[in-house]
Amino acid sequence: MLFVLGWRHILELIVLYCFVFYLLRFLHGTPLVAPLNFLSFIFIAAGVSNFAGLKELNFFWKVLLAGYVASMLIVFQPEIRRIYTNRAYHRETTPVMSGLLFHNEELRGKLIDDLVITCQTLSRKKIGALIVLERSNSLKDFIQTGILIDAVFSPELAISIFLVESPLHDGAIILRENRLLAAGCILPLAEVVEGKKLVGTRHRAGIGITEQTDALAIVVSEETGKISLAVHGKMAWGIETPALKKMLKILYRKV
Repeated sequence: MLFVLGWRHILELIVLYCFVFYLLRFLHGTPLVAPLNFLSFIFIAAGVSNFAGLKELNFFWKVLLAGYVASMLIVFQPEIRRIYTNRAYHRETTPVMSGLLFHNEELRGKLIDDLVITCQTLSRKKIGALIVLERSNSLKDFIQTGILIDAVFSPELAISIFLVESPLHDGAIILRENRLLAAGCILPLAEVVEGKKLVGTRHRAGIGITEQTDALAIVVSEETGKISLAVHGKMAWGIETPALKKMLKILYRKV
């Protein structure tokens, strides 16, 4: 049977395209983008089956689509709730911040130098620390768990926060560009740490925040003084400060 593309089919394709386009635009910069890749494939396959008149196959794709959407609603319930509750804030801040993230190379270079100096000092004195660098995903929810500071970042400020005598030393500090937004922040913990059986709370929190967002997390071990860097749920363990500087130059820029 020869399939003829009629005006109704064209209209359906246009509607589907617009729906997927605006959905991806709405969810840009959230953890839901990755699962939508497979969902898009199911949409396309279901549409082709429907246009071609393959009733049995069309029924299969519809069942799979319904099951997959239901699973996403269950698994990603916290993320979906966060997206809707923070959408106004996200539109107001994140596009501007991520779009202009370190176009000023001098500012970016100074911050990276300050971060390296901070980590080097903390490492030498074996002072535990957790520094989170916001990129395109908003960290507003995690900022609200700590104490708002909103000051220009400096090694002196960061080191004073992580001193044992400081009431904020156990939590994380969160940076947006060169500003230290909050300290004493509570982060989600990674349940599983690949290749490591005994890992401290700071390292698990550093991995956990990078599993849920595109942030970077620098961890300084209180026991060994070693510096680690987490991104996308993976941790680079025990890196030297020259390597840290190179990695930050690559990773902490417009994404």
